[in-house]
Amino acid sequence: MRIVISGISIDVQKKNIKNMHLQVKPPDGHVVISAPLSVDDKAIEAYARTQLGFIKKSISKFQDQLRASKRQYVSGETIYIWGKQYFLVFKPDNQKNNFEIQNQNIVLSMSAKSTVKQRDAYVKEEYRKILKEEIEKRLQKWEAQTGLKCDSWQTKYMVTKWGACSTDKKKLWFNLQLAQKPYRCLDYIILHELTHLITRKHDATFIAHMDRYMPNWREIRKELNDSRLDYYEAQDESPLQKLIDQSRYDDIRDAAITFINEEHSDETKKPSVVDVEIENVIRIEQPENGVIAFDVIASCDVEMPSSSRKGYFTEKWLKIHCQVTLGIDMSGFRIMSIGDCEPQEKSDNDRLSGELVPIIARDQFEDEAEKFLTRYCPEVLKKPARVPIETVASDMKLQIIEDVPLSDELTYFGTIIFDNGNVLDKHRKITIRNAKRGTIYLDPRVSYERSVGTKRTTIAHECLHWHRHQPYHVLMKMIGANDNLGRAIQCQIAANTTDSDKWKAVDWMEWQAKGVAPRILMPAKTTRMKADELLAECGGATEAGISDYENVIDELSALFDVSRQAAKVRLIDLGYTKAEGAYPFVDGHYVHGYSFEPESLQENQTFTIPYADLFNANFPEQSNSSPLRKGPKPAKILYF
Repeated sequence: MRIVISGISIDVQKKNIKNMHLQVKPPDGHVVISAPLSVDDKAIEAYARTQLGFIKKSISKFQDQLRASKRQYVSGETIYIWGKQYFLVFKPDNQKNNFEIQNQNIVLSMSAKSTVKQRDAYVKEEYRKILKEEIEKRLQKWEAQTGLKCDSWQTKYMVTKWGACSTDKKKLWFNLQLAQKPYRCLDYIILHELTHLITRKHDATFIAHMDRYMPNWREIRKELNDSRLDYYEAQDESPLQKLIDQSRYDDIRDAAITFINEEHSDETKKPSVVDVEIENVIRIEQPENGVIAFDVIASCDVEMPSSSRKGYFTEKWLKIHCQVTLGIDMSGFRIMSIGDCEPQEKSDNDRLSGELVPIIARDQFEDEAEKFLTRYCPEVLKKPARVPIETVASDMKLQIIEDVPLSDELTYFGTIIFDNGNVLDKHRKITIRNAKRGTIYLDPRVSYERSVGTKRTTIAHECLHWHRHQPYHVLMKMIGANDNLGRAIQCQIAANTTDSDKWKAVDWMEWQAKGVAPRILMPAKTTRMKADELLAECGGATEAGISDYENVIDELSALFDVSRQAAKVRLIDLGYTKAEGAYPFVDGHYVHGYSFEPESLQENQTFTIPYADLFNANFPEQSNSSPLRKGPKPAKILYF
């Protein structure tokens, strides 16, 4: 259950407990209330309102933490080890990974195709080696000096804390980021956590102990807390993982403990599970409509029994296969199986992202279109025919409405509604009131301004969204995200098509729908079938002239009921490169076509230029100062 108080989303978990508890959790300050089963929703809301000041202060504390900029792990970035600054040098190497200090540089060798995430994971493991080596030396010194000894210790990447101590188990944790700080900071954290073995709090006993062994500890603490933590951005984490961590952690933990206990059921002394942490959610798939399946990777700190007084700690990794029925909450959550796995196991075949967006490569667009048609209109895959996309939409239980302006600036082709309610534009202005789930809204002005094919392409575009992108919107609703994210996709005319590294989930879904929609209206197999039939009458694809290609484009445009330009682009996509010279569209209208040798035209080249470029090419002296002139003087222009 989720409530919103003063604009703050609060996750409510009802449990078999006596009292209510409120937590503002790191790293981004999400709020969780644990309440007894008997407490009604109004009482929980009233309790949350009484804690509003504390909630806002705590959230602000997390959001105001100083953090470094996001790393790309490319040459020139700065990187720190033990407080000393180095410059990163990235060297492509497909044979092996390497991390080496060379004078003022740190040379990182990895595959040129490695992702930022892969580089980050590798560098973190190098930090772990560096940190462990230093802790082993310094911890012994401080244990001998203070007489305090821990039973075990571990390094861990943490986003809000430098260290932690389990006083009951006498176990210490150290943040990997300490390897970036001066040695004195590591000494301070070691002493700090050892001191917690005699007192949990930062009380007078704690302060006296710190003063005795490190009189300048306050200055070092300030230095450490004033330094930057690594970059962290809430959306960098999988929303599905966050949702499971917040609402189903107890189920995961109980399953892990039961599994480990059953493994040792025949033993007299049983191990004790100290801590369970959800590390990753991978292999996300949609086995059937409305159901998502995935593996939760969990690390478990286990204290193993020993014949001596002290036990020893080990880390066990588990893979917990789960399913959830998509709805307004996680009530349909089920654990299907559980077993051992390798540490930090990662997915090599995710079908959905952590935001439940399908992972579709460009070269899979044809397959996506064919799967869509196989399900909704299989007959058009057998022989060339117009795809009745309006009928397909109706069969999908979608209603089409064409009389609603979607923006003042003609920004949107169409909008598909996933949940009832008002739809807002980027200025938070209501553009559609009381929109109904399963409705496609088309702006009639856009079809008029663009071309006759725009309407059908937009319907296909919205149908693809409905077919493939509903899980994302359900997830956004479940986590209480921005209303529009869980309600609708507004399909922009000038959508973001560059710099995909900065794309958000909605950008990827738009890219997928934009790529697949034309392939739905002109299926590859039947379009080739008809194109080859028409070109055969002209001597074949190679021998046909430019006027022949223009006739073929007209025939395909009429048959499939798409625009002339759409038919041309589809031919080129399917390998009919000579179609490039047909129906050039320059300066707002079609001009005469041109012929060329296939090998003379490279990718993204054309022999047709607008008047402004023609002027610049023929009168370079006059055009040097002209506002029309852009870029360097062309060396040579060929005219046909």
